[in-house]
Amino acid sequence: MAEEKEHKIIQDDEIDLVELAKTIWAGRRFIAKVAGVFALIGLIIAFTSPVEYEASSKLLPESQEGQMPNMGGLAGLAGLAGVDLSSMGGAGSGVLTPQLYPEIVNSLPFILEVMNDTVYFEQLDLHTTSFHYFKEVETPTLLGYVMKYTIGLPGTIKKAFSAEEIIKENTSPFYRLSKKDWGIIEKFKERISIEIDAETGILGVTVEMPDPYAAAQIAKKIELMVTEAVIKYKTDKSLENLEFIQGTYEEAKNKFEKIQYKLARATDRNMNVTSATGQIELKNIEQEYEITFDVYKGLSTQVEQAKIQLKEQTPVFTVLEPVRIPEDKSQPKRSIILLLFTFVGFGIGGILCLILKKT
Repeated sequence: MAEEKEHKIIQDDEIDLVELAKTIWAGRRFIAKVAGVFALIGLIIAFTSPVEYEASSKLLPESQEGQMPNMGGLAGLAGLAGVDLSSMGGAGSGVLTPQLYPEIVNSLPFILEVMNDTVYFEQLDLHTTSFHYFKEVETPTLLGYVMKYTIGLPGTIKKAFSAEEIIKENTSPFYRLSKKDWGIIEKFKERISIEIDAETGILGVTVEMPDPYAAAQIAKKIELMVTEAVIKYKTDKSLENLEFIQGTYEEAKNKFEKIQYKLARATDRNMNVTSATGQIELKNIEQEYEITFDVYKGLSTQVEQAKIQLKEQTPVFTVLEPVRIPEDKSQPKRSIILLLFTFVGFGIGGILCLILKKT
């Protein structure tokens, strides 16, 4: 009895599938028409979507965290000069891993500096900032106009009856931008991609812009700013230390030269004098000279050590793939858009055909 029931269920399923296939085949013209409409919509979107160009570069940051490279004979020579390289293991070096680079790039000060930098839009023969371009120059596409006057119509009406906000120069420690400006900044962030290869540590910078030349310029700008920011972060403390030691060294040097001249004059003056007073004066000057010389010599060694430390802690970035001006557009992918809309059209056409069949 159970086997007959199971056989009946399977048979019903087979009948349903056959009926489904017959229904779809009977409505094939209707489905084709729906798919054609969707293909037309996809074609319109594909050819009215904004054209974008993608520029990129690849960098290999040198890993220096907690490492002291084998400096060979240099360590021995530094030891003879009194410079202890082993004591320079990581003092002054901050922990800034490549995984934090995207956070640097997405920070507001970084993005504003990039957006306020003047670039050349080759297709328009225009020198302007990215911020001004996206706010005043860029024209909406056909789809953008449709969205503006349908879904975005309430906002458009509101803006028409409200005064435009004027952004004044920021003199406070806080950032104050209009809602429109914040929107432009957030969309600009989406145009920038920073990727880190976990295995190789290679840093990839990718920028997408409506103009190929502008895309290459901004990618290069970001590449330089990232390397400068990392170098500054890594060397700030060492550079400050070097400047302080150099300042103290110059003071000690001037004092040593003065006492050296003072000792020379005292020696000449007391060359043929055998008085006890003259000998005591000369001895005091000699002792002051020795103390000053020890300080001067010690600071001289510290200056050289600080210079080596600064050079050692300066990150090195190797450019594996330089920025080039893109030849081909990255967006829109018209063939993919057309195929996707056509496929969706066939699916929706089939569903409508089944619904109309049941009704």
